[in-house]
Amino acid sequence: MNGPLDAVRDLSEAFASRDLGAALACFAAGDDIGYAGSEKTETASGRDAVAVLLGEVFLRSEAYAWTADTATVHRYGDHAYVFAEAEGTVRTDTGEAESFPYRVSGIAELSGARWLWRHFQGSEPA
Repeated sequence: MNGPLDAVRDLSEAFASRDLGAALACFAAGDDIGYAGSEKTETASGRDAVAVLLGEVFLRSEAYAWTADTATVHRYGDHAYVFAEAEGTVRTDTGEAESFPYRVSGIAELSGARWLWRHFQGSEPA
């Protein structure tokens, strides 16, 4: 286990496969979760709102993923603040791929043996 950075990888894998169930499983239990993406309208607070937002993102004709290049993790017991510079990738349904700079940050918490997001933010630096 790599610790809190596992949460970065796990959510990326769910996004790459556009698997809503897997994506929601990357968030802590309960309704006190949040998500903020790159686009102005990509913010949600609460499990139902996050599910609706991610469901809409996964219906697009492209899939997203990211790989952390460098990361800062501040761990406080079972909670951690995660900030990572990443390489993002968008793959269209027609097979085209494009890379872009991406940033991931948020609060993760340890639940059993797995790190889960309490709040996740992903952005494309301008």
